[in-house]
Amino acid sequence: MQRRWWVILAILLMACSGGDDSTGPRAEITQSTAPPPLVSTTNPVTTPDALANPTPDSIEPRDYILGPEAAPVTIVMYGDFQCGRCARYARDLEILRGEYPDDLRLIWRHLPDTQTNDKAALALQAAEAAAAQGRFWDMHAVLFTTQSQWLDQNTDEFKATLVDYARTAGLDAAAFAEALDDERYLPLVDEYRTQADALGIVGIPTLLINGELLNDRDDLFGLQRLVELALLDERHFEAPPPMAIDSSHDYRAVIETEKGDITIDLLEQQAPIAVNNFVFLVEQGWYTNTSFFLVIPDFYAQAGDPSETGRGYPGYHLEGEHTNGLTFDQAGVVAMSHPSGELAQNGSQFFITYGPLPEHETEWDGQYTIFGLVTDGLDIVQNLTPRNPGDPLHFPNPPQGDVITAIRIVVDEDLP
Repeated sequence: MQRRWWVILAILLMACSGGDDSTGPRAEITQSTAPPPLVSTTNPVTTPDALANPTPDSIEPRDYILGPEAAPVTIVMYGDFQCGRCARYARDLEILRGEYPDDLRLIWRHLPDTQTNDKAALALQAAEAAAAQGRFWDMHAVLFTTQSQWLDQNTDEFKATLVDYARTAGLDAAAFAEALDDERYLPLVDEYRTQADALGIVGIPTLLINGELLNDRDDLFGLQRLVELALLDERHFEAPPPMAIDSSHDYRAVIETEKGDITIDLLEQQAPIAVNNFVFLVEQGWYTNTSFFLVIPDFYAQAGDPSETGRGYPGYHLEGEHTNGLTFDQAGVVAMSHPSGELAQNGSQFFITYGPLPEHETEWDGQYTIFGLVTDGLDIVQNLTPRNPGDPLHFPNPPQGDVITAIRIVVDEDLP
């Protein structure tokens, strides 16, 4: 990835100093799928019916693709080259592609906002003219990395700048300029908009991650977490575990962290389903090297989601045991976490309280399955690193959460 950006920088430097018409650096692309030649100039490139239900596998004829076909995570980006947030996304996605070279596939789809961005249509045509010479991703990178330099140019100045970029990058500048002059690819502006309309995509930038609209924090940190969430699908179990614990024995869990151990008395009598599930996931290594990803001082600490998004789960949901008579009336209460109002969506996430929860009798009791009590190491819990990945205002770059290096299950018959 570093080499590619150095190549782009070289292109920009040469553009400023003047370059040879026939030679120039070529951006290194690991994999590129170029679209077929333009067939129609009046009709959408694909029919609305073919786009009605987008999935990670619904590759369209004119998609531009980077990354392995078998990648478990596909990110589709709709944008235009004059959009500032699109430039930030393009930068972040390039970083992600470097971090997940075997797991991430990127797909670009034009969605020019010609009402707001006066050069969006011309930039699209430039990218397509470069694509006709097998160089779409080179132009994609140059347009975004130089956006601040041409943003205030008029369209004539921008056209001249584009030809300079093409010449410096070693393209056939004459053929490139001819494609811009005769507006060969201008019909694609409406065609791409029609394609997006058929999918209900109306704004830019829009990202689909494995077919789902991005609706979390949209910075690099948030995108990394969503990639991890998508990768978590590969670890999912098909169904909840069968009952395997013996409720006549006493089960304890020892959570090992770098700050010390936290011992939990698991309440197998009051919450056998939750305790059995917890023991199963411990034995499967689900919690190993995960972290306390949400820590709100004087409130609670939450763990059990390898993606650290608060949305990760083991592939199944458990029956709730929230009416077992236990209450949030003290520090060290351990309970299953679930989405607000979804009592039957327990999975793998759990939280530990720092004290009696405010308004616990009306807001908390009977709403969450309590399945354990901290008997040792409450001071460790209360000294966990504060962290809230869902609050980009106060945690734009959240610190590393305290890592759970391992969890040991101890049964009374194993005690000395």
